[in-house]
Amino acid sequence: MRHGINVRVSPHAVISRPDLVDLGDQAAIDAFTLITTAATLGSYTYIGPHCSILGGWDGRLVMKDFSSLAAGCRIICSSEDYTGEGLNGAAIPLQYRAVKISTVTLERFASLAINVTVSPGVTIGEGAAVAAGAAVDMDLEPWGIYAGSPVRRIGRRRQEKMLAYAEELMRSR
Repeated sequence: MRHGINVRVSPHAVISRPDLVDLGDQAAIDAFTLITTAATLGSYTYIGPHCSILGGWDGRLVMKDFSSLAAGCRIICSSEDYTGEGLNGAAIPLQYRAVKISTVTLERFASLAINVTVSPGVTIGEGAAVAAGAAVDMDLEPWGIYAGSPVRRIGRRRQEKMLAYAEELMRSR
């Protein structure tokens, strides 16, 4: 695992492929989180307790600076097709399965509240926030507030204030 300065990873977190993980300055991973895929976390990123980031060798999570996952989030970077296009289960050889493997991206300042689930290939736009319990199966536009299952836009975040705080924090380092 490659990491920047002041990185905090709970001893109770499980990172099954640490050679595929890069952590930026001030990144933090809380207790009982499971990461089974490649992950790149920028500076000031946070993964809360009891999160699952799943995707095997070829999936990837990208969290850009100031992005965060609250407790219990599920980031799915690879998923089986359950329509009958193939057999299901990790014990089945890949040639008999239909699996979507991709990257999930949280752009700068994107935040997911408690128990949000994100499907493979989704990009959470810069500054977008997702309310607790939402299921995200599509890309989200920057600075929107989203809720529901399926997710829908319900508002707009205060971009100017957040950017000013981030700039102040970066100057104080």
